[in-house]
Amino acid sequence: MSFFTAQLRQSLLAQLFSRRTWLLAALLPLITFGVRLALPPSEAAAPVQVGVVLPREGGGAFWEKLEERSGLVTVFLPANEEEARRQVACGQWDCALVLPDDFHRRLEELDTYGLFTLLTGPGSTVYPMVREAAASCVAELIAPAVAEGYLLDSGIVAQEELEAVRPRLEEGLEDRDRVLVRLETADGRALDPIELADSGIDTLLAGLTAVALLIWALLSAMDLGGWLDSPAARRLRPLRGTQALLLPRLAGALCPALCSGALALLALERPLACQLALIPYLLFWGAAALALARWRAAWTALPVLMPFVPAAALLLSPVLVDLSLLFPALEPASRWMPVTLYLRACGGSWGDGLALASAGGGLLALLWALDRKRPAGEP
Repeated sequence: MSFFTAQLRQSLLAQLFSRRTWLLAALLPLITFGVRLALPPSEAAAPVQVGVVLPREGGGAFWEKLEERSGLVTVFLPANEEEARRQVACGQWDCALVLPDDFHRRLEELDTYGLFTLLTGPGSTVYPMVREAAASCVAELIAPAVAEGYLLDSGIVAQEELEAVRPRLEEGLEDRDRVLVRLETADGRALDPIELADSGIDTLLAGLTAVALLIWALLSAMDLGGWLDSPAARRLRPLRGTQALLLPRLAGALCPALCSGALALLALERPLACQLALIPYLLFWGAAALALARWRAAWTALPVLMPFVPAAALLLSPVLVDLSLLFPALEPASRWMPVTLYLRACGGSWGDGLALASAGGGLLALLWALDRKRPAGEP
């Protein structure tokens, strides 16, 4: 049996008989399933709120058509731009449409390129439907003018005959003549609007799981640092190297974390993507835990920093709110936070998952290189 296998087996046995491990492993699924069950049915069934910032003049016709589309899934609420940004950032509204002040003029000129600004937040889910609804409203408003231009340019109707055919251009199409839009996911499944509206809670549950596993990794770093400072570890370090001693113990500590996280994510509607994203996420934080455990000043400071770490992760990552919408200077930090990368990987952006895995693998390689360069016995 190799040294790594023997140490991994010993570490897993230690975790198996550790009360703290069982407590943490049980607590994480209880949190996610508890939040899911605590959500009132009325909240889950409530329509998603969408803000609409109308121009000072000329947006009445658009608003009437958009308001007709309010219903079971979405409800549109008029607001000013400052209120819309605030409500989207804090998660009260799913998203918001911002119309330009020259909206009416641009419609008359048929200038629809970049006509809307769509504000989205960390939990935005129905914005594809909102975008389609806004586009269909604009299409209804400009359809008569587009039809007139086509009839004149093609020579079907002369200028003097236009007044006679104009009432027909204002008529709506029958159902058999309409173009029906069917929404699908990337893998070809039909997109259920109700299911889409209810999926915002999944982001919250996945974010809470990620923050809990971050705390688990930091606690593991403290344990590894304390063990590395023990007399037994000091005797083994010149023979095996720091990294070879820490890696199997870290693997044993993170195996229960992976299992607990995967179980907790079963509370999501579609947990598979988030469960797979746990692998690069824990690889990154495992490498960070190894780095912290090697330096006494780092792991001894963790008990003091521990209360602030989850708060910083929740604030700088789009779990509860997206502060980068209110404070754009925070956007680079928020974008590259590990929890943010994990949430993006859960949403199908596997490039972000690859970034986490690459960062974790690079850090592991750097730690191995440090072991090779340093004389035996040095930390």
